[in-house]
Amino acid sequence: MKLLDDIKKIPAYLRNKKIILVLLMAFIFIYLINQDIFVNIIYKNIENNNAKILKIQKKMEFFKKTAGTLYEEKNTLYRLKKQIKNLNLKLKNDESILPKTAKISSLIKNISADAPANNFVIEKINFGKSLSYKDIKAIPIQINMSGGFNKTLMFIKNIYEMHRIFVIDYVSIKPSVKSFPDVKTVVKGFVFYG
Repeated sequence: MKLLDDIKKIPAYLRNKKIILVLLMAFIFIYLINQDIFVNIIYKNIENNNAKILKIQKKMEFFKKTAGTLYEEKNTLYRLKKQIKNLNLKLKNDESILPKTAKISSLIKNISADAPANNFVIEKINFGKSLSYKDIKAIPIQINMSGGFNKTLMFIKNIYEMHRIFVIDYVSIKPSVKSFPDVKTVVKGFVFYG
């Protein structure tokens, strides 16, 4: 019975000593500290997550740029592949129009036929040793001529537009000593055949 009497005295004792107020304040203080710690942890987690999100966004932008660059390079390579295919077709077509033999005599006739009728002389035509690459052969050729400047230009243009593939890689024009204002011209190039 004494225990029950002691328990009944506790509320009166606590009212007089104000301990309950201190305990409540202690509980509130502990609660606020826990809340502050909890909020700080949440904010740190949010900051960390935001930093991770920004990092991921930067990586995504980098990958987008890289993917865009790779896509452009892929398209460029496809275009180059098509151009190479077209060039190969053109090369095959050009090979088909090459004469099968050098036919030097017909070549000299063609060159002579392209010469202007007057005030122009083909002095010499020299052929070099034949060169070859795969199925295509070329003969180096040098043509020495003299005559009027305009006639010489017309002759070079005619040679360049000849039905045979004739590539000019050197032209030398000097004033003629014997008959001024005529010029002496040297044209060097290659005639191709298959």
